[in-house]
Amino acid sequence: MTYSEKASGALRAGIAGAVLTVIGIILSGPLALIIVNLVHGQPSWQGAQAFVQNYHPIQTAPFFGGIALVLGYVVLMPALYHVAPERKKTRVLAATVLTGAFATLIFFNYINQTTFVPVLARNYRPEYDVLISAFSFSNPNSLCWAIEMWGYGLLGLATWLAAPVFGATGVEKSARVLMVANGIFSIAGALIVSFELSWVFTPAGLLSYAAWNVLVLALSICIIGALKRRQRYQEAL
Repeated sequence: MTYSEKASGALRAGIAGAVLTVIGIILSGPLALIIVNLVHGQPSWQGAQAFVQNYHPIQTAPFFGGIALVLGYVVLMPALYHVAPERKKTRVLAATVLTGAFATLIFFNYINQTTFVPVLARNYRPEYDVLISAFSFSNPNSLCWAIEMWGYGLLGLATWLAAPVFGATGVEKSARVLMVANGIFSIAGALIVSFELSWVFTPAGLLSYAAWNVLVLALSICIIGALKRRQRYQEAL
């Protein structure tokens, strides 16, 4: 396989990964959560028993969408490694490893939200209260929120490290700037919750969540545009 063929394959994979992140953001982001809350939402956290009384399987839907987002980055980062200039490959390799750590943590969270917590809710016993409180995303002080914020902090560091893959003009510059911005934004969020975990459900935390989704959606679109531009150039050679 020639270098050109390898590059073309990596570009196609990178575009597919970025498209998957867009799908994941749409299916798991604020719009999806608003729809779920309108159909059958959870009230503000009042304890495990109240959670079980208000539980409905549709509440797990955004987390299945989140899996698409995670898989998108798992595909995207190795693709960026293959198209990175030789002098940047070490940075992007580190970013790929960090993305693997991010995916592991977030998959653990989504397994809990889509499988473990629902089982506890469907087969509720009072002794499950501690587990539901510890693992349900409805509880702003749950272990899973700590994992979620630090997991996405690792992804932020990964995008920051991988940013120099893109150039300094046009859509590539936009992708580069947004990758760094995602790093700053996500790491800041992880540091904030290390002092006050329940911040995620405050007005500032919810506003930050919405802003992050817009940022990552814009980032994914810019990455698609940048990689498609490279793909067209590659095909013209």
